[in-house]
Amino acid sequence: MIKNWTASLLILPFTVLMACAQEEEINSSDTQFLVVGKTANFRQHPGKTSEMINYHFFAEIFVNENGRVTNGKLNNPGIDQMTFADHPSVLETHGGRYSTEEDLDALYPDGEYMFTYTETGENTLNIPVVLSKKEDGNTRIPAAPVISLHQNGIDITDGMIDPDQDLQISWTPFTEGGPDENGFVDDLVFAVVGNCKGEKISHSGVPFGGGEHLTYADDNVTISKDLFRPGEVYQVSVEHAVMDTNYVGNVPTIATYASTSFLDFNTSGENIDGLDCTPLPVQMDKGQTDRSLKGTMDLPNIDEQITMLYYSGADWDKAVYFYGTDLQLEATYDDDWVKIYKLNEGAFVGVVKDSDGGFHKPNKDSAVMVSIVSKAVDDWYGAILNAKNIKIEKEIYNNQSAPIRAFLIRDPGGYTVEFFQWVNQ
Repeated sequence: MIKNWTASLLILPFTVLMACAQEEEINSSDTQFLVVGKTANFRQHPGKTSEMINYHFFAEIFVNENGRVTNGKLNNPGIDQMTFADHPSVLETHGGRYSTEEDLDALYPDGEYMFTYTETGENTLNIPVVLSKKEDGNTRIPAAPVISLHQNGIDITDGMIDPDQDLQISWTPFTEGGPDENGFVDDLVFAVVGNCKGEKISHSGVPFGGGEHLTYADDNVTISKDLFRPGEVYQVSVEHAVMDTNYVGNVPTIATYASTSFLDFNTSGENIDGLDCTPLPVQMDKGQTDRSLKGTMDLPNIDEQITMLYYSGADWDKAVYFYGTDLQLEATYDDDWVKIYKLNEGAFVGVVKDSDGGFHKPNKDSAVMVSIVSKAVDDWYGAILNAKNIKIEKEIYNNQSAPIRAFLIRDPGGYTVEFFQWVNQ
């Protein structure tokens, strides 16, 4: 017993030293900070009533000015690898949208999330950030902030503001927020204003960049009248963000638990030479799944439907003969590993050989993929991202083996459904 206890004392300092040494090896030149989080999103209506929009998982890599980050990946043992979309200033990846926090936790569990990405000079970093519940297992997502609009000290309840006066935006106290026990950054408030096109025209700032930003102690922000035009629609979001902060080497990391409210307001007067607003404002934030990138919630048209069937090499030759010769179907796409046969206008069957290009492998249960073809695949991707309880199986990508741009989901029965668009057609 004594020997084992002594050995533990010897091992513990060594383990701590190894952990410190690993953190000291992280020396980033391009990363401003990393964040992974779970958030609840709400639509606030006139009269200050709120409606739940969704629960959501996300991660972001903020890039220093003149920095460069590419090839971002996010890994956790409980999820499939997620890919960050390349961007010069903020790389993002987003999980599904769900009706309850329990559904969100089931697919994006708490624990360690590993950021892997490449900086200038092909420097690859691997940095962990940990999400956790309270010690009693309860949620750490705060209550939804309630937004108020004021001009000349008057609470504007109808959402109609004077474009010739500054606007004060205030919110209910961030009671769950507090100072950072590590002394890095206190719990944050983000206040953002956008126009009807979804373009952000005012942002309260982010940490670790040297600029101003709001914390739990702030309860209002003033927006200059210079940002407003008469007769237009605007949207504001206020986010309360509880945070766990850390440094890995010289990289700041944040695990956040946030709640965001969205509110529309209008400016009085006549819209002369202003923005041509759509009836529904365009999505300003990816949490606004009651909005779209097109200013409408109408779904795009479907052009074609293809059912993909997968075969081993020998069976593939037989399948090609069967569909092409026995059934005399026209091959509208003909490659050495996949052939697509026309059944009728808009309906096709694809015969896929076991190869690196195929998503599935042949098996005795006859793997099936339903492929839906649309000239607006990016619009479908945006629409699916807005949908609740749908998990992206493979993020949107340009296929290197076939002239398509595609993404994949799974239906409730576990079948793969592919949406794709022909490229260069």
